[in-house]
Amino acid sequence: MRESASKKVCIVVLLILLMIFTLFPLYYLFLTSVKTAGVMFDVPPKFFFSPSFSEYVNMIVNHKYYRYYLNSILVSFFSTLLCLVFGTFGAFAFSAFRFMGHKFLFLIILITRMYPPVTTLIPVFFAIQYMGLHDTRTAVILAYTGFQIPFVIWIMRAFFEDIPRDIIESASLDGATLLTTFRKIIVPLSLPGILATGILVFVLNWNEFLFALVLTSYVAKTAPVAVASFAETEGMLQWGTLSVLGVLTIFPILIIMLFLRKYLIKGLLIGAVKG
Repeated sequence: MRESASKKVCIVVLLILLMIFTLFPLYYLFLTSVKTAGVMFDVPPKFFFSPSFSEYVNMIVNHKYYRYYLNSILVSFFSTLLCLVFGTFGAFAFSAFRFMGHKFLFLIILITRMYPPVTTLIPVFFAIQYMGLHDTRTAVILAYTGFQIPFVIWIMRAFFEDIPRDIIESASLDGATLLTTFRKIIVPLSLPGILATGILVFVLNWNEFLFALVLTSYVAKTAPVAVASFAETEGMLQWGTLSVLGVLTIFPILIIMLFLRKYLIKGLLIGAVKG
């Protein structure tokens, strides 16, 4: 009993230390964002002071940072939606049909996730320019969708393959079409996996920087690009501004993970058990 209790205490202490190690950078980022210029560079750093939210007002009202915030929300949401629609259909096709070369084709799709995206930056840029979509949300949505669909297919194929084939065959014998079977049986059974995959894709799209930087200039600029744009002015790094933008950029992801964490955990656990 004593040995079991000591193990539990060690685990709790280890988890607390791990949580402090993980969350302290976020805590210090927020502290820096509400510090005034007078206490910004105090040594040792002050953890107790009168906070100032003037920089938040300045970035949101004067610099209109909410425009980039809105761009990131729209781009991430619609690209995630398109990825889930096309990705789940593709994953179902690979799991339900055994056509000639399906393994090779699946490998080809996965290869697109194995090389750095920067290698395709130039052709994607010229393709977007040729279509006249540069500096538009549509361009960023198309780029994000194209790169994340293989990721969705890879994950969702495992969920679909674990659904008993007898269910699909029974629905077919009852006269259900393949589309009806997919919509009324496959999707409800795989809903936890779809939600978990959607959360992961949304986070990846929200944090993406390189393609948003190259494919946008001003109108469709996303939040990560805006952070880099505001990082340095007047020949020196603006730590207060950078901290405020960092907090504003991280905040939506924290809210999403806070309210949807049970779906993410449930979906990943189901995949782990079934896999």
